[in-house]
Amino acid sequence: MAQRRDDAGDGAARERTGGRGTVFAALAGTLIGAVAGLTGSLLGYLEAKDTHRSEADARRADIRRTAYVELAASISKYEQQATQLLNVSLDPARTAEEERRQFEDKYAPANTDLSRAITTVRLVAPKDARRDLEELEARSARVGELASNWYGKGPEGVDLRKVEAEFDEATKRQLASLQEFMDKAADQAL
Repeated sequence: MAQRRDDAGDGAARERTGGRGTVFAALAGTLIGAVAGLTGSLLGYLEAKDTHRSEADARRADIRRTAYVELAASISKYEQQATQLLNVSLDPARTAEEERRQFEDKYAPANTDLSRAITTVRLVAPKDARRDLEELEARSARVGELASNWYGKGPEGVDLRKVEAEFDEATKRQLASLQEFMDKAADQAL
């Protein structure tokens, strides 16, 4: 009888020991599963974060490209309208109405479009590009000043060759400044 108790005690001890092993195995499996799940979630989060960052960078580049293209187009249109305004202002055969129409209907809207384009670029460009933009803006202002300086005054007593040479030089500098800006901006927009 004493042996049966010992056998029964040994069986209960074996059950407890076997039960502990099962519990430890279950806990270890749960822990491994949790770590694997956490690792998978972390990797998924990091990948999504990288994808989001890449998409945001691509959107910024698209916005910059659009702004830079609009700037180049606005400068081209502005330079054309400034040239026309100067030509009309210095033409002795023009009428005051022709000059007014050129100024109000063509030059002024081109000037507004250029201001809008410069402002847009200033908002989306990196800091170093904004510094280059200031140079371009100053060159464009000089073209406008030379073009509108003769508005309403007429060509009397004006050295046309000097005025045209100064205006041509200003437009060349404006376009060179635009080219320099665009060369530098191309790296930021691609």
